[in-house]
Amino acid sequence: MATATATTTNIHSGRYRSDNDIEKYRLELNWTKILDKLKTIKVSEYVKFLDGEAQLEYYLQQYPLTDSRHIEQARNDLNSVENLLKSGLSYNLFDGQCLLAKLYYAQARYDQCLTYVNLALNSIPNDIKDQPNRSSLLLAEIYALNGLLLEKRKNNLIETIKSFDDSCKLSQTYYAAVEKSKHLSNDNLDIENSLIELAYQRLPLLHAENNNITTAIEIYRSYIQNVHIKSLETMRQTLIKQYAELLLKCVCKGNYILITNSDDDNNNNNNNRRTSQSLFIPRDVDEEILLLLLLGQTSTLNEAVLDWQPEHEGQRERSHQAAYNILALLSIFLSRKQAFHIIADVSFYFILFYF
Repeated sequence: MATATATTTNIHSGRYRSDNDIEKYRLELNWTKILDKLKTIKVSEYVKFLDGEAQLEYYLQQYPLTDSRHIEQARNDLNSVENLLKSGLSYNLFDGQCLLAKLYYAQARYDQCLTYVNLALNSIPNDIKDQPNRSSLLLAEIYALNGLLLEKRKNNLIETIKSFDDSCKLSQTYYAAVEKSKHLSNDNLDIENSLIELAYQRLPLLHAENNNITTAIEIYRSYIQNVHIKSLETMRQTLIKQYAELLLKCVCKGNYILITNSDDDNNNNNNNRRTSQSLFIPRDVDEEILLLLLLGQTSTLNEAVLDWQPEHEGQRERSHQAAYNILALLSIFLSRKQAFHIIADVSFYFILFYF
């Protein structure tokens, strides 16, 4: 009996260790390790849910759900994942609803997506503010989905803005909590999350479209200066480009909003922003545009993909396009200053570097 009891205890303790490992991997967004781990665990509602979640998230890392080119493929590839998630709803209702909403959006089944978005928003767990919390990131994605669906219906701009704002704040809290944790790896946090990135991109643009230029500028500055979150680094090029475009189109010296650098701001944001006694602060819109474009150029050079192997073709094209976008904006800015000789020099070095 003693031996049997010991064996049972070992089995259960092993199972709980495995569960703890999986929950840790969920927080780290490490779906490949979860899929490997599930191969050694007995099938249950819990395993079905985890299998469906890991398969869906791993799939969406490769085929972002915001990219309409993948709709037909998602309709063909995710049927079994849908069944797994539905069969595991009894284990984790809220997370399952969130995941099904994402799956349906990827398949362009927007009515079903809206149904599950509303179900999730009406069943938010009480511990959602405990960080890090896998459910909080899913809720951030649900807010982003809700914003996208509201945009498609072209109504209730205020609610759309609020949804994207909630998504940005909640995801930022989640990523920061994971990075600060001593027990979690943040190696996967810089993998693109198309929903979260879209929320960050759409929020300031919607404010700008609603003639709230000041608010849009404040949001862009906050995002670009906020460098302590690893996952935001992947969005910096896009945000820099969008912000530079906004300044070029909508801001002149007469309505330019100066960047404040008070001691209070530095103290309040000490953990979030680059602060230095020698920090360069633009004095007018031209200086800020030029600073943004130089930051964008540096970023594109640092992340340039120069490998001409076929497997890197997609990354190389995106890298070239990002660099070209910055060059185009720089050319527009310099042409306004009639600095055509500088445009020629910059274009020459761009061609020399990339081709």
